[in-house]
Parts: sequence; structure tokens; C-alpha cells
Amino acid sequence: MHDFILCYDCRVFFVNHDQEKFPFMKHVLKSLIFCSALSAFATQAIAEDLDIFEEWSSNLELGFVQTGGNTQVRSLSSKGKLVNESTSLRTSIEGAALNTTDKNNTTAEKYHTSLQEDWKFTVHDYMFGRIGFNTDRFGGFKRRISETLGYGRVLIKNEELQWNAELGAGARQSTFTTNIRKNEVIGRTSTNMEWQISDSAKFIQQLKTEGGKEGFASHSLTALQNKINGSLSSKISYSADHTSKVPAGTRKMDTEISIALVWSH
Repeated sequence: MHDFILCYDCRVFFVNHDQEKFPFMKHVLKSLIFCSALSAFATQAIAEDLDIFEEWSSNLELGFVQTGGNTQVRSLSSKGKLVNESTSLRTSIEGAALNTTDKNNTTAEKYHTSLQEDWKFTVHDYMFGRIGFNTDRFGGFKRRISETLGYGRVLIKNEELQWNAELGAGARQSTFTTNIRKNEVIGRTSTNMEWQISDSAKFIQQLKTEGGKEGFASHSLTALQNKINGSLSSKISYSADHTSKVPAGTRKMDTEISIALVWSH
């Protein structure tokens, strides 16, 4: 229940502040919604059946940066992941949020969540079905929903290195900030590698892209995670998001360097 206590305490702390004095707090609360949802899920599983929760592995991440003086910037990033893996099926639920303000003006606001089911038909091969939702108020679209089906393969899996790749196709529905709506057929490809460098250090590399006629959205993550104790780790990461088609005045590339605490179960 440590994850629930962490998110709940954060929520109480921010609610008790004067929102007129600290306008950024309302964005903090928004970015912690997915964290609270994942925590509530875990808490309910414990209450109903401890064995059910033990079948799930979870990963919750929270990072916060605030600067003062000539530059007044506040940034909050939060991520969460739940995975349930059996011999023939793997279920993955992910969520992420990013809020950044500069002198009380919001300059970045992103939310992402996804659900993926992997049906294994050999030790190394599986079929997947995925539903994803994204919103990026400053990236040119209000919301973007995608549904994809495809094939995945575990390229390497041993005690030190795990590497898989996926290829699929599906559909995407986008609502842009101009209120224009577009439906399209898309392709999707991704790869994920985790290298256990030592007992306490792990290197992570992720690459994924999906898109069609209305443009491609690509994401890259490079991270180094170091274990502090049994369930708590520190993580430094560099991520880049690229959108091939954006409205006039919007940059195609967003980058982020983050230092965060990670709680794993």
C-alpha cells in the first residue's frame, strides 16, 4: 500500500494550499489523477483478494522541478505501469502526465494512457491488441485515440538482457486544437530493451512510432535506473517526442530530461 499512501499524501498536501496563491497546484492535481487511479486499483485488489494483487507487478514514478529567481519554472511528471503476466497472456496498463508552468503560465500539458493485451503462442512470439489515448494541448491536438493489432517477438531474454519488437496496424481518431477531426488507417512499430548492468543499475531504451496520412508520432526514451533499496529507485532519463505534421507555430520536437523517484512492486 506504499504507492497509495504516497499519492494520497501528495494530494492532501496540494489541496490544503491556497489555489489563488499557488495556481500551479490545480495542474499538479490533474497530473496525479492517473497515479491515484492506479493506486486505487491496487488497493481494491488487496482488499478483495491478496492473491490477485500478487499476480500484478507495478511501477510508479514521480518527478518534480521548481526554479526561482530570474527563471520561475515548475514541472511535474508522473508515470505508472501495471503488468499481469501468465504463461499465455500478458496485460499491460500504462499512464503518464506532464505539466510545466513558466511564471504561472502553463507551457506544457500532456496526458497518456494505454491498455495492451499480448497473447503468447510460443515462448518468443505473441499477438497483441492495443488501445491508446493521448492529449497534448500545446502539441496541436486535443485528443488522439488509436486501436492497433499486430505481432510481437521477444528477440532476447535472459537474466541480463530483455529485448522485444512489435509491428502492427489499426486505426486512429484525432481531434486537433482547431476542432478539425480526422480518422485514418495507421501503422505502428515499437521496440523495448532493458539491460541489467549490475545488481542495482538498469539501462532502458524504448523506441516507438505510429501514424498514417495525417502524420506520424514518434517517441524515444533513454534511461538509467539505480536501486536505492528493495522497492525504491532513482531514475534519470532523456525522452524525445516528434510529430511529423503540426499546426503553424508549433514545434515538431519536444524533449525532456527528467530525474525521478520510482516505486516498484
